[in-house]
Amino acid sequence: MRSIRDFKPQNDKNAADASASANAADGLYAKYADYSESELMSELMRAVSSARSDGSFSPEQLDEFVGFVAPSLDEQSLAKLRALVETVKSAK
Repeated sequence: MRSIRDFKPQNDKNAADASASANAADGLYAKYADYSESELMSELMRAVSSARSDGSFSPEQLDEFVGFVAPSLDEQSLAKLRALVETVKSAK
């Protein structure tokens, strides 16, 4: 019988999920790399409008995201992200 001390969790699913996420991020980067800031804002507001209309928009998830990434941002980047989140939340 195997000892519980030798237990190693299966990470194949985690590795596959991470790889899929990385591929999705690469695809998004390629799609939006040449957009100007105003084009990115327009695209973001379209996505927010769509999410609001289909019921998938969550201000709480935005706040969670800010809390998650805040420690890795400098003050200027964090201020810009917070301003962007407030713009998104107040958009109708």
